[in-house]
Amino acid sequence: LDSLPALSDAALRDLPLFGGMSASSQRRLVIARMGSLATLNGSEVRRREREDAERFYLRSLSESYPEPLPEGSVPHAPPGGAPSPEQLEQLMRRLQLPEGEAWSAFGEEHPRWRALLCLHGVQRAAGGGAAASGTLSAELIELTLRSTAAAAGHLPPLTRRLPSSLPVKSLKAMAGALFKVEPARQVVLYSRPGAHKNDIPESLDDELKRLCDYGVIGGGEIIIEEEDGS
Repeated sequence: LDSLPALSDAALRDLPLFGGMSASSQRRLVIARMGSLATLNGSEVRRREREDAERFYLRSLSESYPEPLPEGSVPHAPPGGAPSPEQLEQLMRRLQLPEGEAWSAFGEEHPRWRALLCLHGVQRAAGGGAAASGTLSAELIELTLRSTAAAAGHLPPLTRRLPSSLPVKSLKAMAGALFKVEPARQVVLYSRPGAHKNDIPESLDDELKRLCDYGVIGGGEIIIEEEDGS
């Protein structure tokens, strides 16, 4: 679909391609793979959401590279914001990527990969040891946390920078300390950046999953509700 540059508005739901992905992860994948998309399922794709989606997509792809990318294989984009189409073409011509059937197949499977490398540089997945230490800040996401529980009604929303690999179980423990709501009684919801007021937040109901597994990105909001004890 990225080969259709005039395609700027799309509504995609319940596709077999998505498998068991969360709604937020589905949205992030579609945005990263479709560079011209401005509206998805009725919601505007804002610049920050696109950048987060594309960087996360690159980190996900890095786990399936046929081999590590050599140092210096990706040129640096010029400072001052996103490069022009002409500058992007020049950067892509300067890519020095490995050759071979495996890399050719990888590029065909992920058509925007080369362009995204030039836009955002090499992105490595969390947990990559020393090689990934330089991307720690890219793995931290800034989120707003608030609670609708009665005990937390007087508390203002809080902003925290959290690792995208944080398990929901750990998030509940932190929210329990912040909002005085027992983790076992918490209902954790996520509202993505730019969500309409009528959009239904996504439930983060699996304590063993990480924030990144649900597609949580910077600028979003975590809402802590309290289950009715009756």
